[in-house]
Amino acid sequence: MNNKTIVALLAVALVVSLTGTIMSVSEISKVGGQWMVISGAVTSSATDTGNTTLEILANVGLSVDDTEIDLGSGYVNGTASTAVVSTSAGAGEVDWLNGTGSLHNIDDAHVLNNTGSSVVNITVSMDKDNAEHWLCGASGATCPGDNAQVRVQINENAGDSCILDEQTGYAVVANETTKYTVPLCTSFKPTDGTDTFEVFYEITIPQEAPTGTKTATFTYTAEAQ
Repeated sequence: MNNKTIVALLAVALVVSLTGTIMSVSEISKVGGQWMVISGAVTSSATDTGNTTLEILANVGLSVDDTEIDLGSGYVNGTASTAVVSTSAGAGEVDWLNGTGSLHNIDDAHVLNNTGSSVVNITVSMDKDNAEHWLCGASGATCPGDNAQVRVQINENAGDSCILDEQTGYAVVANETTKYTVPLCTSFKPTDGTDTFEVFYEITIPQEAPTGTKTATFTYTAEAQ
């Protein structure tokens, strides 16, 4: 075999070898590309949500710790058409005289206690049809002046027991013709130590109201918020 033949064979062998190398590198690049795609899937993230449900039940409780208010006995000053008597001491009794002819000085209240575990709305109403029904008889005919009236307010004796809409000024619960349901506190707290308030009344008594003991019942209603 001459030198030209040997060189030609070497050239062919070199071409075949280079071609095989190029094909191998090309296939390895393809495989590498495929693995890169799979690796990208591993680095992705995912989120989802879940719910937690809680139901809070209302536990409503109310007691009147001091159920009796005693205005005592007295009469309207003969120089006046009406007398005003309050169950809160020093609140301004006018012309309501006791047996010795002196002004009454009364300090007595209903004390409401939130004995439950819920914030409640408190209202009050009276059992009589109106103020004249209570002070002057069912028809009210004995009090032609039409000036009988009952008013109500609260006092937070245990701190901030009413956290919304406390009735700290006198509101009419009954007049000579009508009675009303009066809101005393929209949000009455149940927390021990700050779960009471006092309820005071102011009453306008006509001069012509007939003698005798007058009793009225006031109903307090608690409703959960």
